[in-house]
Amino acid sequence: MNGLNKNLGTLAVVAGLLAVDVWILAPVFAEELPLYQQILNRLKTDPDVVLPWMPDAQDILTMHNRETPIPPQCYTDSNGEHNPCYVCHQDAIPGRENTKNDRDLQEAYSFSDEGLTNHWYNLFKDRIARVNQISDAEILDYINQDNYSDLAQRLNDAGYTGWKPDLANLADGPAAFDQDGFAKDGSWWVAFSYKPLPSTFWPTQGSTDDVMIRLPPEFYKKADGSVSREVYKANLAILEANIKGYSKIGSWPIDEHAVGTDLNGDGQLGTVSEVSAQREHYVGAAGQIDLIPHVYPKDTEFLHTVRYVGVKPDGTIFNPKRMKEVRYMKRRIQSRHFQLAHYYQEEALEKEQESLPTYKNFGHDGLSSNFGWNVTGFLENKEGKLRWNTFEENVFCMGCHTSIGSTIDKTFSFPRKVDGPAGWGYITLRGMRDAPNVGELAGEIATYLQRVGGGTEFRSNPELESRFYHADGSVNSVALASTRDFYDLGAPSPQRALQLNKAYKAIVEEQEFIFGRDATVTPPERVLQNVDNETSPTLPADKQHDWNILLDWQAANQALCNYRGDADFRPLATAHVVKLGGKADGQFNQVCAGGTVTLAGDLRVELANGYQPQPGDRFEIVKAGAGIGGRFDDIELPALAHGQFKLAAGSDSVVLFVTQDSDGDGIDDDEDNCSQAANPNQRDSNSDGFGNVCDADLNNDGSVNQTDAGLFRAAFGSANADADFNGNGSVDQSDAALMRSVFGKAPGPGKRY
Repeated sequence: MNGLNKNLGTLAVVAGLLAVDVWILAPVFAEELPLYQQILNRLKTDPDVVLPWMPDAQDILTMHNRETPIPPQCYTDSNGEHNPCYVCHQDAIPGRENTKNDRDLQEAYSFSDEGLTNHWYNLFKDRIARVNQISDAEILDYINQDNYSDLAQRLNDAGYTGWKPDLANLADGPAAFDQDGFAKDGSWWVAFSYKPLPSTFWPTQGSTDDVMIRLPPEFYKKADGSVSREVYKANLAILEANIKGYSKIGSWPIDEHAVGTDLNGDGQLGTVSEVSAQREHYVGAAGQIDLIPHVYPKDTEFLHTVRYVGVKPDGTIFNPKRMKEVRYMKRRIQSRHFQLAHYYQEEALEKEQESLPTYKNFGHDGLSSNFGWNVTGFLENKEGKLRWNTFEENVFCMGCHTSIGSTIDKTFSFPRKVDGPAGWGYITLRGMRDAPNVGELAGEIATYLQRVGGGTEFRSNPELESRFYHADGSVNSVALASTRDFYDLGAPSPQRALQLNKAYKAIVEEQEFIFGRDATVTPPERVLQNVDNETSPTLPADKQHDWNILLDWQAANQALCNYRGDADFRPLATAHVVKLGGKADGQFNQVCAGGTVTLAGDLRVELANGYQPQPGDRFEIVKAGAGIGGRFDDIELPALAHGQFKLAAGSDSVVLFVTQDSDGDGIDDDEDNCSQAANPNQRDSNSDGFGNVCDADLNNDGSVNQTDAGLFRAAFGSANADADFNGNGSVDQSDAALMRSVFGKAPGPGKRY
């Protein structure tokens, strides 16, 4: 009999003999619960926990899942065809510190015995009932509350000795930073704009986020010890180039005199906007600190907040105040390549010996591996206030920041920063191009959708998949070409955002983050509950891919369009709809492809929100970098109060423009032989280019005068075609009235052929 059953039997006997109420025995029974369950129970019942209760036991014994470093996404069912794994698992790129060399994990699962069971039970939980109980107004109110600003004081009051949030007003997002990304509170945190990693961190999956970096004080001080923003700018630029492996990089304008160093290598001191990384050391007070290729200096800090998906009244997605998580990393030791290579070898040996991962526990300072980063973080407690992670919740972060081959010095966001000064500042997805990864031609997201066959690792985002895939599972290239930037590609609808916010709030209420923290309303279908390393689906060689975490921002910015491939209208099952809400960028949808565009099917143009285009307005609805072929089969254009639509297709564009129809006869002014008098039949009996209805110049001398009056009198009562201005078959009083109204004037106006 195991210990639990033995104690249960003993308790039953005691209860029977002494007739003791069951509730008296409950505390004794609770002690027999697994330690992780005891921790969960406390999290569920403590009203305002900031430092979770932990039992007096070895930390790994408190875990539900010893393979917590394996994230839920690794249990995707690839079906032998779909590969999201390439984003994480790659072999070493020459010169970099990461020699994990785990590209083989794209081919097949390679789990420990513990990892063969998917312990992320929340993936299989249906939350629709709880989601339906939360109103839109309730969730909007919830996510717009600040749960960050009081965290530092609460931690201090609880005796917490680790890093405490020290960036003021961070709940307000961009308002906490100046135009260069520097924190307004003087804390030396700097925000940067980066491309979220495919695909968990796309907002359409249920979270928004931001990341800030801070270098140690030597990096924002001059050699004499005085603080200097110019020195900090220089060192941040040097660091960026070093992490990315660039020889030089664009920067804010920097006064080299203030830094005391020639930054761009031209042998002079002046104001520069480019910094060279071809140097041995950083500058200023950090002038003795070595540049180690692709490695951050000791005491570099990262602050990462994961937030709900904010929804503005107009449906725009943004970063709201409420944070799901606050994550913090600090480089504890300085590491060099030979040391890191040795640690990778040790890790590989431990895995071969079937050892489960372990980490150094620095208490309130978080967890660390041999690779030198301390990692810690905070989650919402049951009431929505932030609290410190439990041990197991913190271990969750360690896998991706320790044991995958695609990162640069264990980081994701900074290598993916928009290059140079454009990337310093609070993250913004609007205007951010779908840059390709270094070494590839197509945009990263377009490539991901092609390789993965769905909008998430689990292919479980029906909204995104309905937008960017045809019914047969092929990628909808017209939809991709209709996007302008990352926001168009990765932002959810307001309805989806609210649903996922509610789903995550349900997890917060349960506090069961150790079973998974993915915001799912209903269980995704393509998730493996168990894995067999021998029989589970494998990916053939042609489905495995090399990948570089770095992005080719220069290529993206120089490209004609956000989408760099070909766009083909032929697979569309319905008409292509163009909605016009204005002339400005973003007020009408444009198909823009860097390759060829093949037109086909039907085109329907609609006016949005009462918009009325005016004569002279022009809308380039299709643009191609390599030419346009085909044609639309049927074109449906709305009627306008003034003018009418015309469609013109050229070799590289299709333009919709509005022409003037002043007399309302359905003929454009520039095609109308009488633009101010309705004459849909365009009758011009003397073929002089002016329609009869506006042409009383019977002798064609350019003016209606006495000579024309004489000719008219001679023709009065006859069927003279030239003098029959109204075309009723007879020269009569109505024609005479027109003669009098235009006497002394030139014929027209109208187009003269």
